[in-house]
Amino acid sequence: MALGFLLAIIAALCSATAAIVQSIGARRLAATPHVDPRLLLRLVRNGPYAVGLVLDGASSLLTFTALRILPVFAVQAVGAANLGMVAIIAMFVLRLRLTVRDWLAITGVIAGLVLLVLSAMAGPPGTVPGSAGWWLLALVVVLAVVAYLGSPRMCGPAVPGLLAGLSFGSAALGARLLARVASVDDVVTNPASYAVVLAGLTGVLLYATALQRGSVTVASASSIVGQTVAPAVTGWLLLGDRVRPGFTPVAILGFVLAVTGAVALARHAQPHRHTGPDDCGPERSETPGR
Repeated sequence: MALGFLLAIIAALCSATAAIVQSIGARRLAATPHVDPRLLLRLVRNGPYAVGLVLDGASSLLTFTALRILPVFAVQAVGAANLGMVAIIAMFVLRLRLTVRDWLAITGVIAGLVLLVLSAMAGPPGTVPGSAGWWLLALVVVLAVVAYLGSPRMCGPAVPGLLAGLSFGSAALGARLLARVASVDDVVTNPASYAVVLAGLTGVLLYATALQRGSVTVASASSIVGQTVAPAVTGWLLLGDRVRPGFTPVAILGFVLAVTGAVALARHAQPHRHTGPDDCGPERSETPGR
């Protein structure tokens, strides 16, 4: 179990560093009216965001491995704690001064993670129906279609940020479903594998869209809620994720502390104050040096 938490913490550190460079890169690109797959190509050519994508890729691999050992609620809560790491990085690299509220939030995140370590029960998911992977893939497809058709009406970062979080959370559920897969052939033929890929790509595009449309604080906070709460409940109810006997209140308190603290620290995902519009205004052109 210790290995699972170590992998999840390293994944969160990669994600924390990625959050800062991605928020720089996304604001340099012109906003798009739709969640356009071509945006991914533009992001790859954008230096800071490309670095962030590499770090996100490393984070995803580490998270995937951690989910083979730990329940979804524990891994996702550790992932949300990356905002605490962002705050520490911002303090040293960007010379930002942390407030008393920030330190209280960081303390809450750390306390929450300690409680999760004490309460989580390691092991693969429980027995699930064979159709679970297909249901997850169908859900991810519906989420992607809704995001594309509804994106022109998403006049701010909150909704695309929340949908991005739900996409990332769906990818985590898919990874948890694959925890029992033992061979490469099973991975290729399992619909959960395709759900993970599609959900990950949809999440990247939606999060970039959220960063373009307004406050990084709102985008990050709504994404955290989406990728922690719904997957945690789903893992608990459907995947057989469990805690140690008698530790259920401890696990719930730890989860709440970690996620609440992370949301309170969401503003640190933004390395500089954004002065652009927070609504569905006209498309902005690329501005070098921003």
